[in-house]
Amino acid sequence: MDDQKQRGRRLIAKNTIFNLTGQILPMVAGVLTIPFIVRGLGAAEYGILSIAMMLLGYFNIFDLGLSRATVKFVAENLDSENIHKVPELIWTSLSLLVGLGIIGGAVAAIFVPISVTHVFKMPAELAGQARIALFVLCASMPIMLGNNALRGVLEATQRFDLVNYIKVPSSVLFYLAAALAIPFGVHVAGIVSLLVAIRLISTLAYLLLSFRTIPELGRGFRVSKASLGPLATFGGWVMVTNVTGPVFGYLERFMIASLVSVSMLTFYSAPYELVSKLLIFPMSVVPSLFPYFSYHGSRKSSEVAEVTSRTLKYLFLVLTPLTAVFVFFARDIMHLWLGGQFAENSTLVLQLTTLVFFFNAFAFVPFTSVQALGRPDLKAILDLVALPIYSAAAWWLIKNHGINGAAFAKLLITMLDCSALYVFASKLKAFSPRDCGKRRALGARFCG
Repeated sequence: MDDQKQRGRRLIAKNTIFNLTGQILPMVAGVLTIPFIVRGLGAAEYGILSIAMMLLGYFNIFDLGLSRATVKFVAENLDSENIHKVPELIWTSLSLLVGLGIIGGAVAAIFVPISVTHVFKMPAELAGQARIALFVLCASMPIMLGNNALRGVLEATQRFDLVNYIKVPSSVLFYLAAALAIPFGVHVAGIVSLLVAIRLISTLAYLLLSFRTIPELGRGFRVSKASLGPLATFGGWVMVTNVTGPVFGYLERFMIASLVSVSMLTFYSAPYELVSKLLIFPMSVVPSLFPYFSYHGSRKSSEVAEVTSRTLKYLFLVLTPLTAVFVFFARDIMHLWLGGQFAENSTLVLQLTTLVFFFNAFAFVPFTSVQALGRPDLKAILDLVALPIYSAAAWWLIKNHGINGAAFAKLLITMLDCSALYVFASKLKAFSPRDCGKRRALGARFCG
């Protein structure tokens, strides 16, 4: 293996460690500080904060897939022959996202008053706080989308160390600032304003680091019509996946609440949220795979298939023992964690959803390679075809088998999605079953 490939694989391993740390530290900070935030704000105000955080996640719909497109096309053009294309790609994407943020924020702001008075049920005395918090979020949308684009620039250059140097402190700082500000009389609108201020600072930090990482970026502001087409086309297909993803993620919960009962939803959601933490492992490695695959895939390299097979083997080694523990000791886990009633109602749900996330973890790798090789349309079309099938199957299974039926429907659609993605990856030569069967690679170092 040549030195360039060795360095690339060492970089993936290093970035995986950075990303894993970047997920764990904010999670720990949240676990430690959320009880103080809940007690300080009270149930009603914390509910408003939860709504604000949920809406912040949905703001990514206005991204239109451009952040992902930015990572791909910047990563593709990082060689000496094409680096001159990178600045105009970045400025074009950033300009589009800031513009979309302004439009999206203005549109969202129109619905704030009616949302506070007619959509969300809250004490009348908190309506003013909720209104201010939501208006602040709407005004911040250009910052949020610009943040995504600039972080994507660093990801494209494989500088996940710099990404996490900014992301981790800003995430931890939000929890700490909120917990420390509440005793001084800061309410939910102030907490949301703190979040926006921290995000603005992190956005400026990403911008400065982007100038440092890609010096050509500082040589002039250029927006290119030629860059707009590929960004919009790729981003449009990614947007379809971004929109259908939450539907697949939450549809069965709405069905349980309407077809069974809200109380039974608790017996489904608790084990689901517990075992979802298995995704911390694939979510630590695949972000660094996307720019790596984008670079090598554009050069018709076999490197994508080779790294895919190694990644799958390491995921298998890490996830299989954990999956076996959750499957074989599901009843004991539920009993120790939440008591006998949950052990009675949620054991099979925990077993089935464990398998859901096991297959889901392995689906992330071909999903990443298919998009990196320029075919986001395949996943988008798959989602559009599978969604009505999943909806019908989930409705029938939940109606007849309750929360166990919901978990089984989720498992079926996940296995279908995973299988289809491996077929796509194989057709694109991004995956080879023969490589995965080679015993010598199982014990090989990732970077070797």
